[in-house]
Amino acid sequence: MGWFGFNVMSAQEIGKISGLVAVNSLMAMVGGTLAATLAGRNDPGFVYNGPLAGLVAVCAGSDVMHPIGALVTGGLAGLLFVRMFTLTQNRLRIDDVLGVWPLHGLCGAWGGIACGIFGQKALGGLGGVSLGAQITGTLAGIAIAVGGAFVMYSILRATLSLRLDEEQEFEGADISIHKISATPERDAGF
Repeated sequence: MGWFGFNVMSAQEIGKISGLVAVNSLMAMVGGTLAATLAGRNDPGFVYNGPLAGLVAVCAGSDVMHPIGALVTGGLAGLLFVRMFTLTQNRLRIDDVLGVWPLHGLCGAWGGIACGIFGQKALGGLGGVSLGAQITGTLAGIAIAVGGAFVMYSILRATLSLRLDEEQEFEGADISIHKISATPERDAGF
């Protein structure tokens, strides 16, 4: 529910609030939910993250898309999240337990491009957006994020260890670093 306040109030002042942003947020959330539920075969993790995938994707164009465009944007984001989360976890064996990269990275990138597609007047949008500019901006955002991450991880790798030792890995970061348990059966207080 907080996403509606977040997205609608991005207008920064009461006079500029648009009901279209609220409707498009809802439509994208519905699209993401339906697509992730179907593609994820009712897996609760996908069912609960599908709405978020749709909401992340619609942010860039929530004020210029037609509601049907927002529904499609959210639906494709839900499908993208399920497919890419499954790929990164099962095939690529990348440890992204919460699915941050497919959920926020890929769905956000899709949303930037979708703004340029579904914001066009020919598709019922309000216009004033350029697909080329949206693709360029999205690619620039990705380049800045990847470049910045590379620099930061290079510095961390040169100055600190990015890995836990074998015993700490076995125990897990919660116990080893934070001195708390992620599971109640391992907590000494239970």
